[in-house]
Amino acid sequence: MNIYLNFNLKLDLFFVRLFTTFVFLFFSLKIFSQDIYTSEYRSSTDPKRFYNEIESFLNEEAFVKSDKKLIIFSGSSSIRFWIGLKNDFSSYDILNRGFGGSIFSDLNFFIDDLVIKHNPDLIVIYEGDNDIAFQIPINKIFEEFKNSHIKIRSKLKKTPIIYLAAKPSPSRWNYKENYIELNKMIENYCENKNDTYFFDSWSIMLDNNGNIPKGYFWKDMLHMNRSGYEVWKKKLQPLINKILN
Repeated sequence: MNIYLNFNLKLDLFFVRLFTTFVFLFFSLKIFSQDIYTSEYRSSTDPKRFYNEIESFLNEEAFVKSDKKLIIFSGSSSIRFWIGLKNDFSSYDILNRGFGGSIFSDLNFFIDDLVIKHNPDLIVIYEGDNDIAFQIPINKIFEEFKNSHIKIRSKLKKTPIIYLAAKPSPSRWNYKENYIELNKMIENYCENKNDTYFFDSWSIMLDNNGNIPKGYFWKDMLHMNRSGYEVWKKKLQPLINKILN
């Protein structure tokens, strides 16, 4: 009897461990989808690959505004994984419409349903990070960036827009010069457009020696942890308050 019970106990433990491993792998794949799409990009540039992930956002009704001003954050996983976003900007109504692994052209495809239909008081966009890592030519990325601005302005003439610079990350440091070039092009464009702002999320992530503190990132050295988002929050909050108040 003891042998039988021990065998069943070991078997139960085996299946518990197997299930735990499966759950871990499943959520790891979802969490790090930005890396998955890096390898998929060249064989599939179709934005519709995101339908399953953002279907609920696409089908939702327009946001019913309260007495607070509405800010929509959209873009790739640096927005999607900003878990404390609503608390960080609690003076406003916040919609997080980030989707991991996206590039500017993906955002442009969905921008009407993700952003414009809600008629926000402020739009904050983060793209360009994956675009560079996917080795899309900078001029093409810049064209898609401009398309995002054109699409928004075609419907929302005066809504303020903040474009967040592509951040530095240890895992993509080899693309440093490309990021700097793209960020500068976007900054120059924003300077010449009304109600359009550039937020330098590149420089604020570097230490006094021009290096990236690894403590800002998860183990993958790509996605930011809470420490990284605290840096963004501290610098971004005054700009948002200035625009909306």
